[in-house]
Amino acid sequence: MRHRLITAALAAGGSLVLLAGTALAAAPTWTVVPSVNPSATTLNAVSARTAADAWAVGQFQGTGDDAGLQIFAERWNGTQWQQVPTPNIVRQDERLLGVSASGPNDAWAVGNTNMISFASHDTLAAHWDGTAWTIVPTPAAASGGRLASLYDVADLSPASAWAVGQGKDARPLAEHWDGTAWSVVPVPTPTVPSGTSFANAALSKISAVSATDIWAVGTTTAIQGVNVVRFTLAMHYNGTAWSIVKMANTAEPTGLNGVTAISANNAWAVGNGFNNVHDTSASVANKAVIEHWNGTAWSIVASPAGLISVDRISAASATDIWASGEAPLQTIGGTPVPVARTLHWDGTAWSVLPGPTGSDPNTAVTGLSALPSGEAWAAGATFSATGAATAFIAHHTP
Repeated sequence: MRHRLITAALAAGGSLVLLAGTALAAAPTWTVVPSVNPSATTLNAVSARTAADAWAVGQFQGTGDDAGLQIFAERWNGTQWQQVPTPNIVRQDERLLGVSASGPNDAWAVGNTNMISFASHDTLAAHWDGTAWTIVPTPAAASGGRLASLYDVADLSPASAWAVGQGKDARPLAEHWDGTAWSVVPVPTPTVPSGTSFANAALSKISAVSATDIWAVGTTTAIQGVNVVRFTLAMHYNGTAWSIVKMANTAEPTGLNGVTAISANNAWAVGNGFNNVHDTSASVANKAVIEHWNGTAWSIVASPAGLISVDRISAASATDIWASGEAPLQTIGGTPVPVARTLHWDGTAWSVLPGPTGSDPNTAVTGLSALPSGEAWAAGATFSATGAATAFIAHHTP
């Protein structure tokens, strides 16, 4: 059952980190905080603006044959998480995969929607105006039969927000909000190595220093014979246009899962290597990948030993950065699952610290957000042996 749950969640756009209780230190640094839990609730993202204002979003199973998956939002007021009503599209499954707020009365959440039991997906965006969440139209994400989705969003101001994902044409997608409407902004299509053919590419995460300094990362997928090969994808927006920026390991089988931009000469991207036939060096296969931008180029930064992936990253400052990762599989209840790790950067090196642990070891962390105060939030879901999902939130205080 756990394997099927993980597969389904990934297909919906999530990147899962499963938590198993491990004693890495005498005292845990994270505290599980009660979350609102409608039926079968999964949280996919969390974003904290201040110590008393944070959002977590995802989806839950509605009641009734035509309800489908319904978008879900809850808000932290400094004391507790409270559910905020969200609209529902009848006869549709809807998911919110990313969230960002520029102020108490301006927040965006993005994801995808599809007719119940249909494979084709469309982009979805919802806006919070201080009073209510409303679904805002997004432009058609090109043509084709692929899944179209917005995976993440960066809200800079009421008149400027960016969302990234993948269009129906299997190409990377970027959309911009100008205060009135969303529009598609052209992004380059990545090239693939000789001997392979382009399959698809997606931008999975976005982080902005300013309106003229924005990073988005993801993965390019190619086909080599009957094999699938994947490569890092990073794009930068300079206020005028998006361009592809070469990563340190472009030629190796690596995908990027997260990015956090601190300044013009300080950004971080994280991901994991893949075992596939295109890997000739085997330097990153089945290993965590951490890269740093110094204002000129990306370079590999050593990650703690024993990690197979780093999935989320969020910076409180240049010397206080949190990330979530995975160690190799262990067997829990007869099922192999990854073991979660929390990573921290102190300005000199990455170290492994205890991570949040739910009441069930089968807990997935899909969202991470750090504040300049040193606080951090992690969000996701705990899956029971019967397949029921329960929203999961944990809080770190310095």
